[in-house]
Amino acid sequence: MAKIIEAAGARFTQQSTVPMLLKSIVFCLSLVFAVSQLSAAEITQRPDLAPRLAQLKPLYPGKGSAGSVVNELQGTIFLISGVIEKGDLEKLKAALDGTWGKYIVFDSPGGSFLEGIRIGQYLQYNVGSQDPDLNGVFVLNGNECLSACALAFTLAATPRNAVYGGDIRFLEAGAALGYHMAFLPEEKANQLVAVKEAMNLAYEVTQTYVKLIKGGIAPSILLQEALSHRTADSFFYLAGGIRSYAMGLTPVSAGTIADPINKSALYMDTVGAMCTQLFQADNSIRKSEVEYEFGAIDGSGPNPQETKLEDLIQELGSRRIAASHNGVAYCTVELSEDGTVGMRITSGSLPCAKGGYDAPTWCAMPGPFDDTLPKVTNALLADAASCHGGTLTTEYAYWTSDVIDYDIGEETPTALTDWNSWERTIARDVNVRQNPSLDAEAVGRVQIGDKVKISDCRIVSGPQGVWYQLSTGGWISARFVSEFDQFTRPATEETMIGR
Repeated sequence: MAKIIEAAGARFTQQSTVPMLLKSIVFCLSLVFAVSQLSAAEITQRPDLAPRLAQLKPLYPGKGSAGSVVNELQGTIFLISGVIEKGDLEKLKAALDGTWGKYIVFDSPGGSFLEGIRIGQYLQYNVGSQDPDLNGVFVLNGNECLSACALAFTLAATPRNAVYGGDIRFLEAGAALGYHMAFLPEEKANQLVAVKEAMNLAYEVTQTYVKLIKGGIAPSILLQEALSHRTADSFFYLAGGIRSYAMGLTPVSAGTIADPINKSALYMDTVGAMCTQLFQADNSIRKSEVEYEFGAIDGSGPNPQETKLEDLIQELGSRRIAASHNGVAYCTVELSEDGTVGMRITSGSLPCAKGGYDAPTWCAMPGPFDDTLPKVTNALLADAASCHGGTLTTEYAYWTSDVIDYDIGEETPTALTDWNSWERTIARDVNVRQNPSLDAEAVGRVQIGDKVKISDCRIVSGPQGVWYQLSTGGWISARFVSEFDQFTRPATEETMIGR
């Protein structure tokens, strides 16, 4: 009688060769991370993490509050670390028993995929209950949450969160959240898998992804991306950038990247680019390929490269103005008395529009206003300026690739990788500084219409926020260049991990 062994949630027999179809099922759908030689999961209380969690702020408007994501840190912080194994759900329940107000921090390389799903379902039940007391799940910069852990983390939400907000899945910029599909270890390649158990595993994996997608908890692209990673060391990584936001998660940070932007030298071309980036990334706004391709701010006048936000606000007579994204949604922008900027993307037609296609691009939103829009941070400005996470991104993809693939029999690459000729056009005269600061010595000057090549970028404290380093030396504020990348996103967030 063949010896039966259990490995990573699936049973294998040491007999004949696996049929091709069955092997494909296990290979593509089990989503189990073989980490049996690593240490088992530990669940510990970590009150020392409270100051760090309290400093985290949302990076993108519309996700979380305008301030700290845990304004009043009341409750118990738990750390789940190590490999997730069968029985860990019961360990988690026992650890949480008797506490009210829970924060869970993940730091795990994965483990049993089925146990990870069960942990995620348990967290989801808490979030969706009548009296939820799970206040947040976190993956922090310097930590990882891979494979089974990634699904446990992602499941900690309900369709209600997707519709009304209130997501509590906080991914700090620089953390490593990794998804992949299962792999069949080479040493198991010639072993026969029990048909019933293989099919049951395939159904459970598929059901989990369908549940996430159907409930609006995650977009369908998450499954597509995970399917592209089928080996032990291959992952689709999210790291707390704009792609994480597009997956429905809440990117956070305690660093400069989370600082609100300032009105200083903020022109409407930059505002429009940030609106479009947010519109493209917001998966709660239903868009067709037309909106992904032509969903920039539309309308006529005033000239966005010559008009400052504060001047337009004054001209229109309202601290809130709005513009349309192809009629599908509109971007509302607010200028606060302290010089910070708020922004919100709302589904539907522009409510303050008057006239036809020749109407002004921006119109005044009628008051009074009894709320404050979520703040625009350096993170969104950096995304619009091709400085994702503070790194000059060297590979891009169009947002359309997340929803549609054209197969026209031609090679149509979606990644932009030729950076030898990458350049920007100066939109307004600006001094070149020795360092990325307005206090730094001016070492030159570039004028409107000049072509410059960019070699690096940086997010810094101060009113400008994002700076470019010129290939010839010196720094200029990113606000003074044109050709913002409104329709592209970083091809990967891996460059952010550990930063």
